[in-house]
Amino acid sequence: MNEKEKITLQDNKKYRLVSDQEAIIVYDQENIKVSAISEEGKKSLEDLCSIKELIKKHKTLTIPHREDFKNDQIIEIKGNELYTSNWVGVLQSPISGESGASLRLEIKSRFDNTEKQYFLLYLLCSVSGFYTFNMNVDGNEESNYLIILIIIYINSLIDAYNEGIYKEYVSRRYNDYNFRGTIDINRHLKLNIPFMGETAYTVREYTYDTEILCLIRQVIDYIRYEHSEIWEGYRRDKSILNEIVEVIENATPSFRANINYAETIKCNKEITHPFYQSYENLRKLALMILNESGQNMFDNLITESFSVLIDMAWLWEEFVAEKLLKDFNYTHLLVGDSEGKFEWAKGESWYPDFIENNDENEGKNIFDAKYKHWTWENNSEDIHQLLSYLFISGGTKCGVIYPYNEELEKEEKEAEKEILAFKGFYTESKPRIYKLPFCLPSYTGSDYKKYCEDMDEAIGKWKKEFGVKIQDTSSK
Repeated sequence: MNEKEKITLQDNKKYRLVSDQEAIIVYDQENIKVSAISEEGKKSLEDLCSIKELIKKHKTLTIPHREDFKNDQIIEIKGNELYTSNWVGVLQSPISGESGASLRLEIKSRFDNTEKQYFLLYLLCSVSGFYTFNMNVDGNEESNYLIILIIIYINSLIDAYNEGIYKEYVSRRYNDYNFRGTIDINRHLKLNIPFMGETAYTVREYTYDTEILCLIRQVIDYIRYEHSEIWEGYRRDKSILNEIVEVIENATPSFRANINYAETIKCNKEITHPFYQSYENLRKLALMILNESGQNMFDNLITESFSVLIDMAWLWEEFVAEKLLKDFNYTHLLVGDSEGKFEWAKGESWYPDFIENNDENEGKNIFDAKYKHWTWENNSEDIHQLLSYLFISGGTKCGVIYPYNEELEKEEKEAEKEILAFKGFYTESKPRIYKLPFCLPSYTGSDYKKYCEDMDEAIGKWKKEFGVKIQDTSSK
């Protein structure tokens, strides 16, 4: 019987690891037991700490996809203490030394009040431009991450398609009058005696009709028929999906519905061609979805290791750009983006998250998105950073936009502070720094439609307050 050890944690939390006979007990900060794992399970857990090392050893998909993760840690174990970071997702790995045993680590957002992770799902759909209002995600038979995987898969499919259709060299066997390539002697003697003009031969062709594209098509069919409400919603919002389906179906005449392409050798090999790295991510996702087979993700995977990880700090920043500040006149700066940067010296640039997009001769207000409950205390580094931005930009307002859950944290009454700046710099108005919390719905039910309604209402309220307080105008 296959043994599975499971740990469910929240991001940006501290946990205690306590040895108890043959097990390791995991406690949270309130001294509540979270889970128990074996000594071998703890060793496997330590192997999942570094994203850089995880990608080397496992089939891992990260959102967003990056080439260099530097010293990014998913979790950190110091003695008998375990710390989680901004990464959420699912990781599974075989437990070394135990035949058939596996360790499953789930990390959820601490701002999610529901088992189905509505907060994470809403942010993902908002960033992808998919309207989720009528999507049915409340069935008990669904795993927490299946819908999330499907959303990521469809977005990755569109991105990959925009870069071109996947092609590769494949060996084809023919027996006809148009001989080319290499003659297949044994097959030729078997098929063409007496000789009537046909020749059996093998040729390498550069073609779209590959097992990888068939795998992608198989997952498309799975989503279309098993999760039609998601597929139809995407088709309404992104008409390019119709074109993608037609092109892939026409490109794969060898496709057979009765073949499980997730089990083929070709589809389990990494795509190394640099031009098709977007298809490598798509391949990993496809294997995750097909192996899920309608049950909890990874339950049937023992020897394989699959992981999907989402950077919540990145996702929150993208959500702020798409849902909160899109109607206002702000540019979203990205590190390394040549189209937008904030130069503080010749050849030296900073990248505040959002900078006001106005006339070059006017001061520019600046705001940063922070995925944490932000307070005036213990955040002096963030304050120094914002004041430095404001000094270079000449703006009069700066601040932090962060998620706030009233059930988890107590909000400070002081929402803004006047900056005691040199009077010669600011003659008309005093510069100010703002705390701009986005108050999350306190919804704990199981109706995703209701959660979306509450989130839409919260977004409208935040934009109205921002328009009056910061822009001196009502939001659109």
